[in-house]
Amino acid sequence: MQTPGDNEYYLRRGFDRFYAVGGTLFLDERCSVRADAPTANWLIYGHNMHDGSMFGQLVRYRDEDFYKAHPTFTFDTLYEGGTWQVVAAVDTTLGADTLPYYTFFDADTKLDWQHRVRAITEKALYDTGVMPEYGAQLLTLSTCGDTRPDTDARFALLAVRID
Repeated sequence: MQTPGDNEYYLRRGFDRFYAVGGTLFLDERCSVRADAPTANWLIYGHNMHDGSMFGQLVRYRDEDFYKAHPTFTFDTLYEGGTWQVVAAVDTTLGADTLPYYTFFDADTKLDWQHRVRAITEKALYDTGVMPEYGAQLLTLSTCGDTRPDTDARFALLAVRID
């Protein structure tokens, strides 16, 4: 789901647009998945629900053994399907990073892109051995770092498209 101009819309609405405490997974309003003009990094948000719904399971990637058992996943857009390789699992706090993952959508230059990717991978909880090459399509899955309401803790998974 995506609502241009309103990143808050699906925070507490279901796919049907009616109120839902768990909201819906949604693409940041600044992202484009269009095949003719995709942004470099697609950022998808979802709540870290205590019952495991939405992105409630995403934080399992904090555990390196879980990553080793699940180094790839699939994600499809309306335009195409894809397989994604996990690059980094990151714990952070809103406002704590110089180049936060949640502000990276595109880069003006190769050097800027590399700086943005490095800023994320330097915060990784463990080394996956995966480093995306400039121009590769990236996907970031973002959730709260815990299940408390109004927390500033964030957990993110950076992945690169491999198929």
